[in-house]
Amino acid sequence: MKKSYDRILFKNVNLIDTKNKTIEKKDILIGNGKIEKLGEINDVDAKVIDCQGMYASPGLVDIHTHLREPGYEYKETIDTVSRAAVNGGFVAITGMANTVPAVDTAGTVRYVLERGKDVDLAKIYTYGAVTKNLEGKELAEINDLVKEGVIGLSDDGNTIMDPSLLLRALKYIKMFDIPIVLHEEDINLSEEGVMHEGKVQAKLGMVGIPDLSEDTITYRDLRIAEYVDGRVHITHVSSKNTLDVIKYAKDRNVKVTCDVTPHHLLLNDTYVETFNTNYKMKPPLRSEEDRLALVDGIKTGLIDIIATDHAPHAIYEKEVEFNYAPFGVTGLETAFPVLYTELVKKGEIDIFQLLKLMNENPVKYFKIDIPTRMQEGEDATFMIFKEEDWKITPRYFQSKSRNNAFIGRNVGVRVMFTLVEGDMKLVEGEIKKGA
Repeated sequence: MKKSYDRILFKNVNLIDTKNKTIEKKDILIGNGKIEKLGEINDVDAKVIDCQGMYASPGLVDIHTHLREPGYEYKETIDTVSRAAVNGGFVAITGMANTVPAVDTAGTVRYVLERGKDVDLAKIYTYGAVTKNLEGKELAEINDLVKEGVIGLSDDGNTIMDPSLLLRALKYIKMFDIPIVLHEEDINLSEEGVMHEGKVQAKLGMVGIPDLSEDTITYRDLRIAEYVDGRVHITHVSSKNTLDVIKYAKDRNVKVTCDVTPHHLLLNDTYVETFNTNYKMKPPLRSEEDRLALVDGIKTGLIDIIATDHAPHAIYEKEVEFNYAPFGVTGLETAFPVLYTELVKKGEIDIFQLLKLMNENPVKYFKIDIPTRMQEGEDATFMIFKEEDWKITPRYFQSKSRNNAFIGRNVGVRVMFTLVEGDMKLVEGEIKKGA
């Protein structure tokens, strides 16, 4: 694998210190994949890049990415999803197990991880399936999956409807200290729904998905986790009631963490009135009351992580009537711009809290080998961004797919450089493999 470790000096950068919660102008010298020196640096043999007005921070980490490869390469490949990742400031992403074949064997785990190394952009991690072929009938060979390097288990997209199966899985994985990542949806309640059940849904005459389908099964699963003292992570929380259930469990010291997506934080079910299928996802966009509760959840620390749930689909799959379109939207390339614009610049949270949700906590809870602070001697794995007004359009995307909920939105920040172990993967908006 070709690496270039020429020394690079980033001058005049506003360095974000996430530990001390300070922002201070410094120069950053990198070499041999490491941060050699921080401070005022002159007269060194290095390529100099002036970053006046820009900011440097630890790179972003996503714990919920649908790689699509193997099996759905017409939607996305590990190469294109990696390009999308570094384009959005992500230095590490975690693949879900719902590929074809599913990531339920040691061989498939090896394939995904080796492909990620071959592509050599963002670091690729993966979950293994909880059940064989994600069918919810029989446990996968969990020991083999863990030996090959999965960082958790998930049947995401499919709820584990059999409580005894989840009970056995949680008992089994205690020896490995990894979580089960749960997609919480009681399919007996959501049935053929396509959007949030509420006033907007009633007006549009569509079939609804009640928040009851999410919070009731969340309660069931957290009681099972409490019973066996097992680790669970509730992904893409969408409703106020689900947050209440999670808070109740955390207050009882259940080993639970949770995440929320950018689209659930920033959008509500009124967007569906446009019948734009880029607003169709699971769980669905819910009410404004739910959205505000999610924002409050990241402010208070109840929500641990922001994850993208990057779910690419081919253009022709989404360009159909709303009822027939698949669920899911992309998110790697727009997560940081929209969150920084709508939450940081508007004073809802500060940049330190955003980085805690998108770097520090994912690394902490999922044992991902990515730096959470920029300091001398640390791997040079970080991003540099600048405040700049621009409009999100499909021309910006490196992903193979275009089904994004934020197309047309004006944002106020742009990722300029993404580095992984000293290699510049993104240089002023252009992918530079091995640069």
